[in-house]
Amino acid sequence: MDFECIETWLELPEFRVTGQVMRPHDLELHLERRDTYLVCPRCQGSCARIKEGRQRCIRDLPILDRPVTLRLHLGRLKCSDCHHRPWEQSETFGERVKWTERLYHQVRQEYLHGCPCHELASRYGLSARTVFRWTFEKSHGGRPRKLGRALGIDEYSRRKGHCYNTIIVDLDKGRPITTFKGRRVEDVVAWFKSRPQAELDRVKVVVLDISKSFYASIHQVFGDQVEVIDRFHVVQQAVGALDGVLRSIKTQLEPEEAKELKKLRKRWLKLPNQLEVDELIARADWRRRFPELREVIDWVQDLRKWFERTYDKPARAALWKLIEQARESALEPLQSVAGTLSRWFEPIARYIRHRYTNGMTEGFNNKIKLIQRRAFGLRNEHNRKRRI
Repeated sequence: MDFECIETWLELPEFRVTGQVMRPHDLELHLERRDTYLVCPRCQGSCARIKEGRQRCIRDLPILDRPVTLRLHLGRLKCSDCHHRPWEQSETFGERVKWTERLYHQVRQEYLHGCPCHELASRYGLSARTVFRWTFEKSHGGRPRKLGRALGIDEYSRRKGHCYNTIIVDLDKGRPITTFKGRRVEDVVAWFKSRPQAELDRVKVVVLDISKSFYASIHQVFGDQVEVIDRFHVVQQAVGALDGVLRSIKTQLEPEEAKELKKLRKRWLKLPNQLEVDELIARADWRRRFPELREVIDWVQDLRKWFERTYDKPARAALWKLIEQARESALEPLQSVAGTLSRWFEPIARYIRHRYTNGMTEGFNNKIKLIQRRAFGLRNEHNRKRRI
């Protein structure tokens, strides 16, 4: 077949045809850029000397009833001024594209009009799974999952530094719904606004940590009756107050005694039947020596027991009593925790009625971190979503 005829058929002015391989069941076309030079991205000089090359394989619409595979030959050029060696880039195709847009839309249109999947796969040289995925999976990123009654929302770091993604989990079904870039209010609100209103009306509980951005976004989308603060983060605030008191006590001790106190850090909040006799005696001695330590430990234990309550109205009264007790204390860490609990009183108290935690979401966070470590980082957001 004439190369000029093929170039007219392809309608790719950026490339020219340099070769073709016609087989009984497919047609392979070799293309290269018409421009033999490249502007250096560093010094804006001219790069014309080719050092090495590589190929890209892209699927396209059939020609003469044969599936077409485009082989793009891209070279790596060298700048004569700064010796930088940039690769040739295609303006027609993206960096990781494996098919043309016209092939993608043609396959979707024919499949939705009733053409069998196996027939389309044979005609265009694709797999049946690819035909199904192009048709029913949105943006090539997995079939969209609907929002459930109870959601968990959290953040995770996709790269070192302040580069964060948001993950949303269906707590009833135990599976992630989506993950997207950003954790700001406008990012979360924009994603929820893209969902149908019928799905948003189905949501009754959203579990989150003590995050102002997540709370503001959920409040803007669902109102002020669905937020529930995760119990782990509430207890974490109380344990932080205990650590603050321990640090103040260490400054009053000798180095050897401070080391002994540090060894008992994980045993302060355990039950008596979980400790050895020597540990029980040591803990009792420290509680007797420092009344402030005894006060904060008892308060943290009462807060942990509060989450075991059953009825909403008595639980609210008991939580407010704990807050007042911490507020009247002479210890500054307890006063700080009392201010935090009073500001987040309503979302914390809703836990008694709904009984949802964010433990499942935190578990998915750990799995995502494991996936990223095993892959030595994932720069492609589509690949990250597929693995999750």
